[in-house]
Amino acid sequence: MLGWLGAIAPEALAKAGAPIEGAVWWQTGAVALGGGNLTYSAAPFGVFENPLPLVLFVPIQVALVGAVEKYRTEGAGPAGFAPGIGDFDESAFKGLDTINPGGPLDFFGFADDPEIFAELRVKEIKNARLAMVAMLGLAFQAIVTGEGPIQNWGDHLANPFGCNLFTVLSAGERVATL
Repeated sequence: MLGWLGAIAPEALAKAGAPIEGAVWWQTGAVALGGGNLTYSAAPFGVFENPLPLVLFVPIQVALVGAVEKYRTEGAGPAGFAPGIGDFDESAFKGLDTINPGGPLDFFGFADDPEIFAELRVKEIKNARLAMVAMLGLAFQAIVTGEGPIQNWGDHLANPFGCNLFTVLSAGERVATL
């Protein structure tokens, strides 16, 4: 569900006056590919630019996620430090389930009780499915209207009977009426 929040929050901040280039979620990649830097607004701290171009940022992200997945599937990992556990070595990962969390990186002890852990796995799957449907809804909304979700929501609130699903799908051209 954080993906959905990440899709609407930049547009909402831009509507509130934050100088975010490419604030509509489906335009962000075009800004980065066009040579611009992505900006992040961390109100009230200000606006931060990502100095890395997208062509460099994506491989770095893929490599980092790939390393984490490699450790997870092998049931191994580097030595490190975890809050509440302290220092641990590579042997802390031996014998753990390679698909589900646990061990020294389970800070809150979610995997300690097998019954609760089984229930949490089902809840995680359901939440992931709901998040995929939410993003699919945002994608179809962008395809049909060519606008971001905050703009569409504002148009609908301003004119609920003139700007809704039925008027968008039945009209050749979308024009808000008052």
